[in-house]
Amino acid sequence: MTDSAAIRPSWWYGLIGLVFALSGIGLFVFFIVTGILHLTDSLTQVIVPGQTELTLTQSGTYTIFLEENSVVNGRVYSATRSISGLQCSVLEEGTSAGEIPVRRASSSITYSVGGRSGRSVLEFPVTESGQYRFGCDYQEGAHGSEVVVAVGTGVGERIGKTVLRSLMAMFGGGALCAVVIVGLYFMRERSRKQLAVQENPPGNPIAHL
Repeated sequence: MTDSAAIRPSWWYGLIGLVFALSGIGLFVFFIVTGILHLTDSLTQVIVPGQTELTLTQSGTYTIFLEENSVVNGRVYSATRSISGLQCSVLEEGTSAGEIPVRRASSSITYSVGGRSGRSVLEFPVTESGQYRFGCDYQEGAHGSEVVVAVGTGVGERIGKTVLRSLMAMFGGGALCAVVIVGLYFMRERSRKQLAVQENPPGNPIAHL
């Protein structure tokens, strides 16, 4: 009878697969946490009604987020009250291009990070980098409280990349773990067969009681 202790390699090598699995889980958590913490780094907060100058360094579609809960300079802002009649405008400075059209956001993006929560409401196209005058105000005859909007681009892409990297790390670690375990199983089976042949070489009769 084949001695299980003589079968190589030992199942203890399966711990290598466990390391891969745990590493995948660790990277999953790391990518998710870091991705969420830096999700709003590129967003510029603006207290409205009001306006500010934006330095936009790349072309593309910029999204305007309404922050339902936010903190700016130690003051807490909340958009729980009606903001009906609030309009935003974007003007490229130093050119004759005039006002840039602002439209409803084409995709629904939400975030909630470190006491800040926002949702996409508007967007505007930018064809070249430069200085832009951004502002929001209530229509004539409309009144509302001060709220915070955040302007930026690439938030949706960063969310997608964060999710993709996290899932790749987790499933990659799991796949490597499976490879180690399956490989170990087949190596042990081969070792078991070799030991069986050594104990009962071909041509030698097997003793019976």
